[in-house]
Amino acid sequence: MTRELIRLTVAVVMAATAAVSTTSAAEAGASPKDATKAILAAFDKYEVVGAASPNTVFLDLIRDPSFPDKVDDIAVECANSLYQPLLDRYIAGEDVPLSEVRQAWRNTTQPSCGFSAFYEQFFPVVRQVNKKLPPAKKLRVLAGDPPIDWSRVTTPEDLAPFEERDRHVAAVMKREVLAKNHKALMLFGISHLLHGGGSAVAMYEREYPNVTYTIATHYGFQKENDTLEQRMSSWPRPSVIPFARSWLGELDSSYFESRPGQPPAGKGYPGADAYMYTGPRALMLRQPIAAGTVLDPQYISELRRRAAAIQDPPDGLMHPETFFKRELESSALEFGA
Repeated sequence: MTRELIRLTVAVVMAATAAVSTTSAAEAGASPKDATKAILAAFDKYEVVGAASPNTVFLDLIRDPSFPDKVDDIAVECANSLYQPLLDRYIAGEDVPLSEVRQAWRNTTQPSCGFSAFYEQFFPVVRQVNKKLPPAKKLRVLAGDPPIDWSRVTTPEDLAPFEERDRHVAAVMKREVLAKNHKALMLFGISHLLHGGGSAVAMYEREYPNVTYTIATHYGFQKENDTLEQRMSSWPRPSVIPFARSWLGELDSSYFESRPGQPPAGKGYPGADAYMYTGPRALMLRQPIAAGTVLDPQYISELRRRAAAIQDPPDGLMHPETFFKRELESSALEFGA
């Protein structure tokens, strides 16, 4: 074998090795990772990680021993900022009765918060985690809902000043997180978290760009769902995968759910950086409502008063009967009988 042929052979082998190595690195960078590990790792690069809630995945995340080392604050959609001082005392471990602090998530502009079993668990879990942490590492929960005082709402016009929810959330994030160089987990409906459009994240990104990592949750594809879910069957559950350098990011955006105000995009989930997979669409469980809420006649009566005050339509979400009817008629599965 001549020297030239040897050099050529070596060059070909090295090029092939480099190509395989590059491909492997790309595949590794785009592979699904355990959700808790992936979210914690995201805080190494970003100030804020936003994810669609409610989802019990986040209770496991918060209970992870590494979480307080990465995060200062948890900003939530289902808490009325009117009660922030009360919430601070409760989360810090002070002697605040649960019956009193419940006002924070029962008295928001969104009646679904008051019926959420997830948030009935979430706040006590954070309080319990804090009990074992030194003062400098204690987590703070930030109330994202506008400071509405329902005792003063007697007409639809009284509700109107509190309907600019995204603007309020953006202000809270700028003042309590970003201006303080804190790191925060945001738990909101995905529409509030998307880059671009009129979301809360898009609003504060005008001043604080490139600090947020938004994770959308898989609730099924808009077409070819069964075929595409087969490609995810071996993934860990729950897992998170970035859209960048993954086959999900190469899908036309029409495969993903459309949300009001979503920014235009040709590929992937418009406005999101990553995708959380908790299992196939057909096996997803519906979020239960809180039994304690249903069994509280005083609160149910107050919800009926609010519905009348703002002239909510008969099938509107302010009426507790809407939730009761949905519970009676729905399966335990989110998308099946």
